[in-house]
Amino acid sequence: MFKFLFYTNRRINKQMVFVSAMMIVSGIAASLMATTISEIAEDIITDHIANIFYALPLFLALYALLFFSRRTALRSGVNLVERLLESSRNKIGNQLRQSTLIKIENLDQGEIYTKLAVDTKKISRASISYIRGIQSIVIIIIIMLYILSFSIVAGVVFMSMFGIGVFYYQIYYQLLLGQIDEMNSKETELFDNFGHVLDGFKELKLNPEKNEDFYQNYLKPLSKKVKSLRFSIGKKYVDINAFCLFFLHYLILGIIIYIFPLNYSVAFRFKIIAMSVFLFEPIEYLKVVIPEILMAKVSINRLQKLENQLNSTSKLSEYIPHKDKGFSSFHNLQIDALQFKYTDKEGKKTFAIGPINANINAGEIIFLVGGNGSGKSTVLKLISGLYPPFSGSFMVNGKEINMADHRNLFSVVYSDCYIFDKLYGVKNIEDQTVKNLLKLMAIDNKVEWKEKQFHHSGLSTGQTKRLAFIIAILDDRPIYILDEWAAEQDPTFKKKYYTELLPMLKKNGKTIIVATHDDQYYHIADQLLKMDYGQLLYS
Repeated sequence: MFKFLFYTNRRINKQMVFVSAMMIVSGIAASLMATTISEIAEDIITDHIANIFYALPLFLALYALLFFSRRTALRSGVNLVERLLESSRNKIGNQLRQSTLIKIENLDQGEIYTKLAVDTKKISRASISYIRGIQSIVIIIIIMLYILSFSIVAGVVFMSMFGIGVFYYQIYYQLLLGQIDEMNSKETELFDNFGHVLDGFKELKLNPEKNEDFYQNYLKPLSKKVKSLRFSIGKKYVDINAFCLFFLHYLILGIIIYIFPLNYSVAFRFKIIAMSVFLFEPIEYLKVVIPEILMAKVSINRLQKLENQLNSTSKLSEYIPHKDKGFSSFHNLQIDALQFKYTDKEGKKTFAIGPINANINAGEIIFLVGGNGSGKSTVLKLISGLYPPFSGSFMVNGKEINMADHRNLFSVVYSDCYIFDKLYGVKNIEDQTVKNLLKLMAIDNKVEWKEKQFHHSGLSTGQTKRLAFIIAILDDRPIYILDEWAAEQDPTFKKKYYTELLPMLKKNGKTIIVATHDDQYYHIADQLLKMDYGQLLYS
């Protein structure tokens, strides 16, 4: 937590130094108010009433100082914390959008959502508590020094009891961190399982045995595990709280009353009791916020772990060009000895692609065919630069390139396409153009284009792909990649796709690479490339 707040980009955060200074000032003001009240009370007990009025200006000045310094610190602290979290979210968002597809596919989406939503909320809440805790620590230190100033014995007792509390806390510290981390991981897993209930609702509803097995043997035990971890952590928090409150605070009061010499004056005993009461609030506050800070520390580590997972050897930029600046026009794509392999967590090869050799010219329709699992989708991801090849090369217009730097040669509709409601990155689109395309794709009765945004509900998989096709056309890139696009289309529209839409794109000078199983339309293609278990058999 200290590093998160005080160090930004490996430099001391000056705003946090200012916030800390203001909280220290407020802590000093609060402590001096407490000691002033104690002195006034002693004057009342010893019948020095006149001294009360001399202390009034000091009391009012300390009150004003406390109010303004605390308000300034907390306002600035809230701004600082939210700015740091915004920076962290933006960094992760930037890393996500510029990460490799392989990394994204290996990440747990439920864990990402949990870290960005739940963990940031914990950090935000605990950071403000941490800032307020600075004031509490200052108050404790100054009041203990004040007690030492008029009674070394009482000061030693207070400091000894406080030291015992700190030692007791340290015993539980590492154990609590480990359990909190395990609890967060199990909670993420539990959220994922609830997601399975929603995503797989139809399958569970249709199969009572599967439904019961999933609930009784997976969801319910995991929920019980989370409860057990929370209960275990809660018990330790209760132990710490009970120890600090009953053993330390009331033990100090007992020592003052029963063990201190009886010849101590009433005024002296009152000052000790008063200081003990003033210490109660900051100690109680620290006792309450320490669990929050511990959980936030785990959350910070989880966010940093996510950032490290997303770190790429390539430099992250804030801007990705809309148009490919390397080529004024596209004429030819040559693929030479392209290879790729999937590996498991131990790095062992599970599936390999290639070597792939192909030559694709502008204005051609290329069909990529082959059975399920033959590697068609992987080849398309390699061609479009989403997967980095292990070996081989790409040449565009006779120039060797890194395809990852030229992804915007492609308009793509993958089999698991995602639809954004707005046309991000596409400018100056005429409303009528979009409406004409909706009509061409026969979804104008299901999708409405209004205020530069698509409005729709209840689209089938085939209709979703038609809308994705429209967006790809509006992107207007030289090469189109369509992965099993026709698989969910009805026979009438499938025919329109092969005999009207693809020729239309070709007529407009586009290159179209189509993954397909529809052998009755193979004659449409200028080239037919067949994949079989990662190998290109002929072209």
